[in-house]
Amino acid sequence: MRAGLRAMFDEVLASLDVGTAMERVVGAKLREHAERPLLVIAFGKAARPMAQALIELLPEHTMRGLVVPPEPDLAPLSPFEVIAGGHPLPSTGSLRAAKRALALAHSVKGHEHVVFLVSGGGSAMLELPADSNVSVADLRDLNQALLASGANIDEINTIRRHLSAVKGGRLALAATAARHLYTLAISDVPLASPPTSLASGPTVCDHTTLTDCRDVLQHYQLEGSLPQALRTRLAAGDLPPPLSPEHELSKRSDFDILLDERRARTVAATAAEAAGFVVDATVDVDNWDYADATEHLLARLEALHTQHPGKRVAIVTTGELTVRLPPHPGTGGRNSQFALHCATRIEHQGIAVLSCGTDGIDGNSPAAGAIVDGNSVARAAALGMHAHDHLSRCDAHPLLDALQDCVTTGPTGTNVRDLRILVHEA
Repeated sequence: MRAGLRAMFDEVLASLDVGTAMERVVGAKLREHAERPLLVIAFGKAARPMAQALIELLPEHTMRGLVVPPEPDLAPLSPFEVIAGGHPLPSTGSLRAAKRALALAHSVKGHEHVVFLVSGGGSAMLELPADSNVSVADLRDLNQALLASGANIDEINTIRRHLSAVKGGRLALAATAARHLYTLAISDVPLASPPTSLASGPTVCDHTTLTDCRDVLQHYQLEGSLPQALRTRLAAGDLPPPLSPEHELSKRSDFDILLDERRARTVAATAAEAAGFVVDATVDVDNWDYADATEHLLARLEALHTQHPGKRVAIVTTGELTVRLPPHPGTGGRNSQFALHCATRIEHQGIAVLSCGTDGIDGNSPAAGAIVDGNSVARAAALGMHAHDHLSRCDAHPLLDALQDCVTTGPTGTNVRDLRILVHEA
């Protein structure tokens, strides 16, 4: 079962080819405009492969622009500039990248088209606070507080949009002079989320208000985490206006999602069926607390097992879970935390669980996630390691790594959220 789960995950990753996804849209929308120069601004975990694909797909076009990949990637990519940004927390590179992106957007000419290539991680990798008195350290502290608050990604990005000089459509506003604006996106946000949630929406209209921002801050008791300069300006309503839905720029803008979590879920479910499993791919625990998601998914798996005696069954789902971090968390991420919690609930059972990020990154660990089974907890105990202790400290990776239960792929260059597959033997 473990080998089968890894094979399914590898098949999903292979299906998320950036070049193939780009071809479907780029050929239809941009190839016929070869006479118009392109200003390209690419940012996020898939920035480099998306920019490279654009170059290869449109060899006849004149291009300039900026690529913002995850740090420490500074390899050249002619004809574009490259400035690496921080992730999961913004860095000095993130601020330099945002300033340069704004400068390039302001420089666009009326005969140029602007192409924004946006992917997961863009919120941290391209960032500039709405007040210049906010330091990088303050910004990192704020983002750490947001990520640890238990707020979902839509709520977190509502705050980010209103406190930024580049999010909330402000990057697109800087390029108002362009002939046309295209946003091509690889989405790492929930399917039901608006486009503003991807990278906090630097190229699209913002439908939320300062009141929405204040409500989220209050609900999660995050007001004290705001840098003083931003707290003062938020209280006064003195923040740069976002791109409004009524702005005429919306008539000259296109937004296309190239890949999202539906692709990962469909490919995983098809692979499981081909391997002989009865599959339920309808379960949704997106933005659930990881412990609640564990109980719900295992209950659904057991019900499916009961309904199909003598057959192997599987639950396939996507999305991201929430983990409220302790003051001093260890090494791990939401996937390893979920997997280890599952391991404590499936002891001595014929069940295996995969939970991995399609970006190849799980929190502050070097792994994408993990695959556990009914023997994981016993194997850990034999090494003198206790699963519940590691769970309480959000320190799942060291234990799972010692068991060789980790799935390590390295950064994949794309991200369509997390994939979870739970299987039960016949």
